[in-house]
Amino acid sequence: MFVTALPTIAQMVGANRILRGVAITHPTGDPSLPPDEEHEMRVSLVRRALEMLGTEVEARTVWESTS
Repeated sequence: MFVTALPTIAQMVGANRILRGVAITHPTGDPSLPPDEEHEMRVSLVRRALEMLGTEVEARTVWESTS
């Protein structure tokens, strides 16, 4: 599983579960947000990633973040 802002690259290396991250420089965070909001966003991404791990997939699948 990959969390990345570049899902095409993750697909090229064979990842079957890909969560689209926020930005290339900060795939799991956004430094422009206040600290409490960024923390909530990070928690949301981790929860989404855990949900993805429990989901069966047959082909490469890209999920959008819920934030």
